[in-house]
Amino acid sequence: MLDAPAAAQKFLNSMNETDKQHLLNALLGLDTTHNLNRNTSFYSYRNLKKLLHPRQSQAMQSLQFANTAQDKLVIRQFKDHSFLKNSYRIEILLNSESYDYQLIDCLLAKLHESCFVDVYSYA
Repeated sequence: MLDAPAAAQKFLNSMNETDKQHLLNALLGLDTTHNLNRNTSFYSYRNLKKLLHPRQSQAMQSLQFANTAQDKLVIRQFKDHSFLKNSYRIEILLNSESYDYQLIDCLLAKLHESCFVDVYSYA
């Protein structure tokens, strides 16, 4: 398994510019959502209705990206339920290998670098 910066660079090297723009836009939205929810947990009495039909995790959003080298990035956001408590969790898989959020940070940093280089090169 590669470390996060190397995995991010390898994934981005095989992407065309249009796919990089789509990835950047999706990751910017994901980053905002993740920063709002990552340390959030709350208690809810609505879960009392779910006692008869317990569900451990509920998928909130799933993003999938692929590059020309057939590498696949899958990002899933979950809302986890326990008895009365709800919490947020994110799962990041690159080629079926699990990574932490540092991979997203590296992807965003590298995409920002490439976008700013392109903007300044046209000026």
